[in-house]
Amino acid sequence: MEKPPFVDDITIKHCLWGILLRSPVSAGDLKAIRTPRLPSGVSLVQEADIPGKKTISCPGKTEIPVFSGTELLYYGQPVALLLGPDPAKLRELADQCTIIADPRPEGAETALVERNYTGGDTKTAFEKAVSVVEGTYVAEFLDPWPSDPLGVLALPGPGPSMVIHAGAQWPGFVRNSVARVLNIKDTAVQIRAARLEIHLDGRIWPPALLACQAAVGALIRDRPVKLVLTREEDFLYSPKTVRAEIQIQSALNMHKQILGSRIRIRADFGAYGIFAGEILDRIALGALGAYNHGSIQLMAQGCSGPIPPAGPLAGFGLAQGFFAAERHASQVADTLGEDPAEWRKNFFLRRGKKLFPGIEIREEPPLEELLDTVAIMSDYRRKWAANELLRKNRRNNPLQWKNINEPFRGIGITLAYQGSSFLYEYPLGGAKTAGAVEVTLEKDGVLEIRTNFPWGENQIQGWKALGNHILGVENLRIRSWDTEKPIPESGAACLSRGIATVTLLVEKACTAIRKQRFRDPLPITVRRYYHPAKVQAWGQSAYDENALAPLSWGSAVVEVEIDPVEYVPKIRGTWIALEGGTILTEPRARKSIRNSCTLALSWAMGEKIEYPGGKIDPRMLKTCRFPRMGEIPPPGIDFLWSQGPPKGIGELPFTTLPGAYAQALSQALDYPFQNYPVDSQDIWTAIQNLLSAGIREGNP
Repeated sequence: MEKPPFVDDITIKHCLWGILLRSPVSAGDLKAIRTPRLPSGVSLVQEADIPGKKTISCPGKTEIPVFSGTELLYYGQPVALLLGPDPAKLRELADQCTIIADPRPEGAETALVERNYTGGDTKTAFEKAVSVVEGTYVAEFLDPWPSDPLGVLALPGPGPSMVIHAGAQWPGFVRNSVARVLNIKDTAVQIRAARLEIHLDGRIWPPALLACQAAVGALIRDRPVKLVLTREEDFLYSPKTVRAEIQIQSALNMHKQILGSRIRIRADFGAYGIFAGEILDRIALGALGAYNHGSIQLMAQGCSGPIPPAGPLAGFGLAQGFFAAERHASQVADTLGEDPAEWRKNFFLRRGKKLFPGIEIREEPPLEELLDTVAIMSDYRRKWAANELLRKNRRNNPLQWKNINEPFRGIGITLAYQGSSFLYEYPLGGAKTAGAVEVTLEKDGVLEIRTNFPWGENQIQGWKALGNHILGVENLRIRSWDTEKPIPESGAACLSRGIATVTLLVEKACTAIRKQRFRDPLPITVRRYYHPAKVQAWGQSAYDENALAPLSWGSAVVEVEIDPVEYVPKIRGTWIALEGGTILTEPRARKSIRNSCTLALSWAMGEKIEYPGGKIDPRMLKTCRFPRMGEIPPPGIDFLWSQGPPKGIGELPFTTLPGAYAQALSQALDYPFQNYPVDSQDIWTAIQNLLSAGIREGNP
């Protein structure tokens, strides 16, 4: 099937272009919008022009204004939309517009969500401890650096009605939001899928906000409106990852076991706190890792502040949490003088144990096999022992200036898991995000799948394989929109739901058709739904127990080399072993994991995103250096095959590789890197620490 075009490549006659006018302050009150005299054909759209709801209802009961009416919560918040036929002239007019706002002092950060969990007696555990290992691990704000522009195209129709072209991970959410803002029925809004490249979960809710802004302009002017962000706008104002600061203290006994751990988490969600409960819970899950902590005391807090909304990127918090857990596990092993791989094999969780906050591990995790597999692939044990010997020699004989040209080498190993669904439900009107699909076997032998899930090549190949295996059909047709009959709401394309939830529904529907085809005439249509297994959590909300059962698992190794002259780290090799149930199309799975490994390491080796004064320095767009594709060698990939249903594996490179990279650097430079990403300043500090040690010992 041919890929749809990017929004920016769609050409429509008599189309208007849109440019957003934004808040000039990080906190304040909007007083007025002053524009030059607007020529014919150019108009300004504001909050008062919205015919329906003034906000979009983001997941987690969060309301985000389509255009800010009075209160400004972050620098760059949209306050109006300038519309016109000539984008160049429109840009000139936008530069002449002035947003009048009364700035106010930034108040204290607001607590959005809190979690407190206690399991066992941590006080007694620390009293009995032979030693205590602690660290504070920080996952900074990160930008997805999308390969395609964020944009939408809104076309008004009769009725009123609206057609939206958008590259969105959740088309149903876009449709629902536009319908509420325009005050029309859901059936009057059609979503046409635009091309969606690697998105790293940055296209879940932002397309809905842009679609509502463009749709209001299209309704008022009764002309198509295209609204596409520039690369600079996307970098400065689009959602980043949630910043998480995680402090972990572990009490160890004489047998090197963890008797108890105290974990404190503080997560910064920026303005509004989208998916705050979901993300904070997953950060907490990841921070505990896959290890037996004995007793646990966990306190987690998610806060909002005067910066653009942060949200899910490359997962919903497990990456931040597992970075802390894996760095802490390696720090424990280093303190004990043990190989981090061997320590992990002795203390990981087994079947029957429970993950916080009470989800039971139903299957025996193949963690020892994963660790051994990736260790053999990478020659980890020999390299770790050799690098460790060099590190100890440097400690005993501090670095001399004559050895400065010798490269530093290190290797790191990690372990992590992934689920395949939301922990909580997020209703869309009368529908649930849990998902539904409709499958029809037509008279001509074509298998038609009706779903608004934003399918890609991976889904097509997997669904073709299922149709051929179960029904013996070769031809597949996917219908994502229909002017006569509603398309089932299949939910968001994230958390590997495409392979683990939607594909499972397609498989069930095909199996049902196979049972009916010998007694019922064609066409045969079957609809299947995903039903969450609700379990009480935190005394308030119920989470889906199936979200983390069954789990997929992964282990990764990263080897690095640091040039002591340029202080530039080089990836010598990356290896990852995964267990994800049945792999429907191995070539597609390998390609997906290979791309994810490159992106995960690019993030780990990138630059920190900071908000001095509530905004990103625009010069950072040009000065940030991120690794290029050719600088990271292709990873070694191995799958542990099993007979279970397909499980999501797309997040595992992001939950394993950053921690392995930081551990490799830590061994190479004998410095406890605890930040993600590790940037050039961190490496400079570590090498200066080595040189200072040599000077203190009297070396020239």
